[in-house]
This record gives sequence, structure tokens and C-alpha cells, in this order.
Amino acid sequence: MKKLLIALVLGLLLVAALATVASADNGPHGGFTASTDACAGCHRLHSAKFGSNSLLKQADVEALCLSCHGGSGAGTNVKDGVYTTGAEGTAGASLMGGGFDNALMATAWSGKATFDGTYSASSKATTSHHTLGQDTATIWGSGANGTVSGTMVLECTSCHDPHGNAGISITAGVSTRVASYRLLRWQPQGSSGFTAPTAPTATVNWSGGAFPTSTFASGNTSGWLVPDNFASKGTEWYTIGTTSSFAAGDYNANNANNVYNPKINAAGTTKSYISDGINVAYFCAQCHDRYFNNSKLRSSTDASTRCGTPVLASASATLPYVAAVGGVHPTYPDCQRVTDATTGLLTGWGDNGPSGDATYMFRHTSGDIRLSVDGTSAAGAGTSLSRSCVACHVAHGTSAAANVVDDPANPGTDFNAGVADSGSVSGGSLAGGSVLLRMDGRTICLRCHASNVNFTVGP
Repeated sequence: MKKLLIALVLGLLLVAALATVASADNGPHGGFTASTDACAGCHRLHSAKFGSNSLLKQADVEALCLSCHGGSGAGTNVKDGVYTTGAEGTAGASLMGGGFDNALMATAWSGKATFDGTYSASSKATTSHHTLGQDTATIWGSGANGTVSGTMVLECTSCHDPHGNAGISITAGVSTRVASYRLLRWQPQGSSGFTAPTAPTATVNWSGGAFPTSTFASGNTSGWLVPDNFASKGTEWYTIGTTSSFAAGDYNANNANNVYNPKINAAGTTKSYISDGINVAYFCAQCHDRYFNNSKLRSSTDASTRCGTPVLASASATLPYVAAVGGVHPTYPDCQRVTDATTGLLTGWGDNGPSGDATYMFRHTSGDIRLSVDGTSAAGAGTSLSRSCVACHVAHGTSAAANVVDDPANPGTDFNAGVADSGSVSGGSLAGGSVLLRMDGRTICLRCHASNVNFTVGP
């Protein structure tokens, strides 16, 4: 008991000490003062219901979070994916991340560049969601090449730090706690950071071989700050926009940037979470390591042991000099040219080879962070959400339907599901379900690729 009391006293003293430097972010989470009574909102010293150290006043972490974020208290109802009330969103509008039990989403493909009210959002039960509180929850694509995906107990606090200042900014080797987008941790609890691909490919810059150095990160694989850019503009905003093609709940109009680039009537201007959404790809990769691929996001001197380098001065034992022949790589045509934006000179080879992992051999790029092929933009500083994870997927849960795909080898059975055809859009699919996608079936692909596959744009 004495040890516990000493720990509690030290904890309170630490809060008081930090109160002078903490900055408010994401509502009541953070910005505590030396005279705060905010602790009692979640904790009980002598009558706690959960956790010998956390001393929560509810039965578990999920119950505690949902006591506010389940429809009463906080305006962000993550249980149903809707913003209920407050000045930081449109009441009754969709949350950007969907919901865990239900989601207010527009999931049907419209193919229209402007908002069509007949395709607006409706609330439906989720068809897939991040699973909270289960020991056997699989972390798909986790770990190093060739390993079996791990499992973990996922809680709200695995991703979010309820005490605020969840991010870490590293300058000249000095770490400073700072506000982050949606209270996202610098490193998710239960993760040891991003695991880069290794042999047999043993490349340097292939498929997320290392997180690129930037002003937002330390340049290593142990964490990533998702900066809270929107808060610096005066307020947080939790819903999809309210005007024109950014109408409440409409995921389909124009392009993927809509969701994270809301127009706010009250503010009279366009505000943007796009840079936050781009950086989220690096947060997700710390659990879903083998989903990550930034191979096409080249720096000006990209090279690999497979492609080599076209710059003689950069050649070494591990990076052989390989000059272009007829403008292309003489051995591997998939090694892509990287040229200087000013001079047009060939400065690097972007490695588009296989990852070496039998399951996740090739992967869609998932961290669109550079504006030009010579990598002149810093990591996380792009202006298009494009290939970030959240361009296609929601973070909490989706109500999108997954189409039935018949197994050609076993007619009448859903492919990859091993069950009889359900006769509805809720059956199995090639990827095994709606997998947090923003739109029904695989129509999310049409948002970018409709013209590439000669698909007729329209309902």
C-alpha cells in the first residue's frame, strides 16, 4: 500500500510539473493545470473498478472511453460514427473514422464529380471494424517478411493517449512531447515500431525499407508523429464537410481528399487534415508492417542493392554503379528512373522489385508523401491524401458491403470463405470482407482507377 501511495503522489507531482508546459489538444484531453480536478473524470483512488495501476472508474478501458464517446458526453460518438453536438463538427454528420457498432456512411458508388443527395449517408451496422478487447485479434501483415501475423489485445488506448501530448518531436536528438492528430501515440502500445523488409531482397529503399527522415520524425523506425496541423488553425474538426460536394456523409464526390479536406460554413474557409491523413500511413505501418510500401516515393538519390545507383560517386560494395542504357535500367526494367527536377539528369533508381515476402509480395503504395519524383518535399508534407491508408479505409469501422465472389473451383461457395453463397452482398470476397473500406465491394478502386480500366463513370 505504501508503494502504491508513493507512486500516486509522484504521479500527481509529475502532472503538476508538466502542467506549465502541456498544451491543450483534442478537447479535454491535455492542457491540465496545476489545480486540475480532471483526473477524477476517469480515475478513482479507492473505489476503482478496473486496473491496479490505472485505477479506472469503469469496468475496462473500452467501457470508460464509451461512457463519453458512446453517445453521451463527448460530441464524438465513435460507437455509431456520428458527431452529436458541439462546436467542432456538424451535429448529425459523419465522423471521418466511421464507427465501431454502426457507421453513418455513404458507401454506394455514384461516379459523379459533385454531390448527389440520393447517395448521401445513412446509418447501418458495421460489416468490419477494429476489434476491441479480444486476445485473439489478428494484426494482419504485422512483423518481418515471412513471419506469421501476430495477435494482440486492442484497446482504444492502444492507438490514442487520453492524457494528450501524445506525439514526440525530436530536434537535435532532444525529444519533446507535443500534440498529435486525434491523440495518436508516437508508437502504438503493443508495437515495437516499423519492421523493415530484409533478405532475401536486402534492398535499401524498397517498399518502406526505412521511414524517411523528416521534420516530423526521428528518421528511425521506432515511432512517427502524426502532427496536429488542423488544431494550429484555430480549432479541431471531427466531421466530413458541410458544403457543396463536401456535404455531410458524402464519401463519393470528386476525390479521396474530400474526407480530410472539409469546408466549414461557420469558419468561412476550407480547412485541411490532408497532411495529417498522409502521416497516418506511417502510424498504421507500425502494426501492419507488411502492408506498407513507399517504393514510388523516391528521394533524389534512391538506390538499392538490386538496382544499384546511376551516380558513379555513390557506388559502393553494396550499391553498384549501373548506368542507363537507352534511358532504362539494363538489367531490371522495373527499376524506375529518378531524375533531378531542374536539370533532368538521372540521379537514382527507384526499386520496384518484389518484397521477398511470399504473401505480401507486391503492395499498393501506401504513403504518398512526395510531390515530385526527385523527392523535394519532406516526408509527410504532401498535398494529396492519395495513397494514404485512410484514403481507402476508415480507422474504426465501416458499414460498406462486401460483394459475394463465387469460387470458380467450387460453384455455389464463396471464394476464400468456404461457406455456401449467401445470396447477398454481405458474403465472402477475395479479401475476405469489407476490411474497413469506405465504399461497397471494391468500388473504392474506381475513385482513382475508373478511367485506367475503361470503366464507364456513372451509377
